[in-house]
Amino acid sequence: MTVFQLQEDIAAEVKDTLSGMLFKTPDGKEKCIHTFRHDLPKREQDIQIGNLLGTEEDEEENPYPFCVVKTESGEIVDGAQRVQVSLVFGIFNDDNQNRGKEELINIIHRVSERFITRPVLKEKYRLVKKNGIQWILDDEDRYPYFIGAMSMDWDTLFAESEDKYA
Repeated sequence: MTVFQLQEDIAAEVKDTLSGMLFKTPDGKEKCIHTFRHDLPKREQDIQIGNLLGTEEDEEENPYPFCVVKTESGEIVDGAQRVQVSLVFGIFNDDNQNRGKEELINIIHRVSERFITRPVLKEKYRLVKKNGIQWILDDEDRYPYFIGAMSMDWDTLFAESEDKYA
């Protein structure tokens, strides 16, 4: 199992876990969460005047709401690979009650509950439950955009010897 496969599988599982939740978008619609690996997609920008390039169709590509699955670090010991994975969530909530952080807490709770109650993913990876799940909310006021993150460790199998028949 590669680290890339782990990212793919976690992204798919997060999308599935949150599929019943709809979130506001900057254009006033409601959508399920988008998942990305490593980082958000880059947007083209005219550097000289600082404007984003694109058409109205590109506005539909706004990443909010999103989850970025990042691999932060890893180590290989005794035939197993331990990988630290972070999930970064971003949502848009322009409600006057300023409840974006509440939505983030609900997201983090739902994803944490999924992985704690069923720590094996795709029969290939196991959450390291003894290390727990750490989470944090951005305390900067970025209204109506809200950011939160969670971090967890995963064990994967790692081939110790080369397959001489491959």
